[in-house]
Amino acid sequence: MIREEFSMPQPVVQGAPKRGGPRLETHDQRGSSSPKGRSPVGRHRAWLLPLLLAVLLVVAGLLCVKMLDASGLKARVLADIAGVRSHEGGTYSLLNERRGDSVGSRNSVAVCQKLVKLKPTDASAHVILGNAYAQMERTQEAMASYQEALALDPNSFDAHVGMGRAYFGQGSYAEAIVSYRKALKIRPRAADAHLSLGLALSNAGKYDEAMQAFQKAKELDPSVVETQVMTGQAYLKAGMYAQAIESFKDAVQTDQEHAQAYFNLGRAYLSVGDKGLALEQQRALQNLDPRLANQLLDMINQ
Repeated sequence: MIREEFSMPQPVVQGAPKRGGPRLETHDQRGSSSPKGRSPVGRHRAWLLPLLLAVLLVVAGLLCVKMLDASGLKARVLADIAGVRSHEGGTYSLLNERRGDSVGSRNSVAVCQKLVKLKPTDASAHVILGNAYAQMERTQEAMASYQEALALDPNSFDAHVGMGRAYFGQGSYAEAIVSYRKALKIRPRAADAHLSLGLALSNAGKYDEAMQAFQKAKELDPSVVETQVMTGQAYLKAGMYAQAIESFKDAVQTDQEHAQAYFNLGRAYLSVGDKGLALEQQRALQNLDPRLANQLLDMINQ
């Protein structure tokens, strides 16, 4: 036993009681199951083994952390990143996200930079960093990250979508269209990418193609109210007011608290000269978005 290996014989104390007489228990002997006591040197050696085991456990834990797979590491990193997503919601979501938490955005970039250092050859790590830059409107750095991701993986769907968002934010709609179409070749059933493509086409004045993209997105995900709103906006820009009204009505039916849907439906009714129905949308907006309600009222009163 370890205890016996490091113990030393108890020195004989003169004048100790004879066998069978009353026993005087020393401090070292109390609470010990061994009849032998231990010297200070023995006691000091005895706790070295638990200490050594603790150090080995710490080292093993560090090695385990280094051996974590990329997906586990990214999952934990992403949990610390607020508002940064790969491609969910497409361009519309990105353009309408709140951006007031600048400290949170800076922290996101710092965490993502650490991720890239840990996984420099992982394309998705560069995409995540690009999304963090995009959140802070650092477009050039975002595009550089997406391009690095594409150099590592030309078939990175998220990198192509990220490039599309970046081009769109710069007003480079033709380049955005190219990027979104490349993404859709990789994932042709990605409703959000069709949605983003439709928005880029609409802003480029290609309304027919935009409506086709929106329709495809709606087929893939009928519940996405943004699809319906954007479809209506494309119809409205093209002067196809009846179709625009139907699209906005669908959006209102899908989400009865979607202020933009009510606002655009009011605009569509005004376009066909129906101020009464436009005023109904304005009343519905009063509790949802007073600013938009006042804006629509000004348009009605013109």
